Formats: sequence, structure tokens, C-alpha cells
Amino acid sequence: MDSNKVLIGAVVAVVAFLAFPIAAKKIQEARQGGAVGTSQAKSTGTAGTVLAVAKYPELEQPPLLSESSLAGTSWALVSSNYRMKVTLAPGGVLYITHPMAKALTGLDYIEGRWRVEYNKLFVSASAAGNDVSRELRIGGNRLYSLNSDGKPTPVESF
Repeated sequence: MDSNKVLIGAVVAVVAFLAFPIAAKKIQEARQGGAVGTSQAKSTGTAGTVLAVAKYPELEQPPLLSESSLAGTSWALVSSNYRMKVTLAPGGVLYITHPMAKALTGLDYIEGRWRVEYNKLFVSASAAGNDVSRELRIGGNRLYSLNSDGKPTPVESF
């Protein structure tokens, strides 16, 4: 009976020894968000953000726009099928102009905030109790709006 316990113990030790590298690799993949590596994720599409970058080379370009170069610029953003002019003022303040702005706020514009984090431009505003936030991407010297699938659409400048 003792020889059976020794034999079972040896089999368990061998199985654990052989399974350890596989288990370690699975744990590493889980920590990296399901992707084995960036290059494999780009080719197989296992990570959502990496997939968007790999599918759309315009997003792979390093950002050439910064907070200082964006201050004072105006862009056309579409929200809820309304095309609005968004002006990025210095100090992180933005102004949204649209013919309906006066009806909502009593002013010719809606004031909001903006900030840049590397290749992302975050804009937000509030009007008539509705908070609206958007995340835009910077690729090269262009701004892109991403749809729900991560497909970029260039944002027009005024």
C-alpha cells in the first residue's frame, strides 16, 4: 500500500512539473489582458485597443498635436446627429457653438472643459442637465473620433 502512495505521489509531481509552464503562460496572458504579446495581439486581434490601432494605421502615428498646439483651434464634432463647432481655448476651456445653444442655455455657446493625455483628447460639456463627454484620438496632426467598433473618422477643422 505504501508503494501505491509513493507511485501516486511521483505521478502527481511529474504532472505538476509538466503543467507548470503552461499554467504560468496562462497567468501571464491573463495579466496582459488576454494578449500573448503586442505583435501577436495586433495580428490576431485579441485585445480591443491594440486591435483598433492595428486595423487603423492612422492611429499608429505618434501624436503631433499637443495641448499648446490645440489651444485656439476649432473643430467640427458630431453628437446625436448635430454638427457643432468646438473651439479649444487656452487653459482647458472649450466653447461649443450651435444654433440651438441659445435655446438651451440663453447664451450663444456652451462652455466645457478639455485636456490632452498623450494621444487622447478628452472633451466634456454640460447643457440643460445633460452631460456629454467624448474621447478623441490624435494620430499625427489629425484628430479622430472613434465609433463603437473603434473605427476612426477624421474630425474636420474649422
